Amino acid sequence: MRFLVVFLGVLGLDRLVKYWVQQSLPLNHSLPVIEPVLYWTHIRNKGAAFGFFQGMNDLLMVCAVLVIGGALVYILSRRPRPGIVTALALIAGGAAGNLVDRFLFGGVIDYIDIRIWPVFNLADMAIVAGSLLIVVYAVFCSPEEGRSLWKE
Repeated sequence: MRFLVVFLGVLGLDRLVKYWVQQSLPLNHSLPVIEPVLYWTHIRNKGAAFGFFQGMNDLLMVCAVLVIGGALVYILSRRPRPGIVTALALIAGGAAGNLVDRFLFGGVIDYIDIRIWPVFNLADMAIVAGSLLIVVYAVFCSPEEGRSLWKE
């Protein structure tokens, strides 16, 4: 249940914000939020993070499906701790949000612009947060706890 709530929450919020961006801001335009630190900048990213894999939309869609499927298989085949379920749901929800964009628009809608980093979106933040949560679990558990980290 936790997986489903977090997954759908990330996906739903991501879709809502991207819809607002599409309706409110023309493509390739910026709107200052907190100058000079934060802007809404509507762009279409046809690659992955940092612009890698430009023009490889089909490959990136397959990767997203594999990530979502892998998270589901792992959770259904084992009994991971709640934190790991949350982390995998964040990653899968973010992957699903970007997958929808790739399918509908041929690229990901990015909009959070902090000027010192490539423009990104809520789905990207969920993927990073989930990944960091897994790293934190792995790093800060003793070897005894580490053996039971992934299973209750």
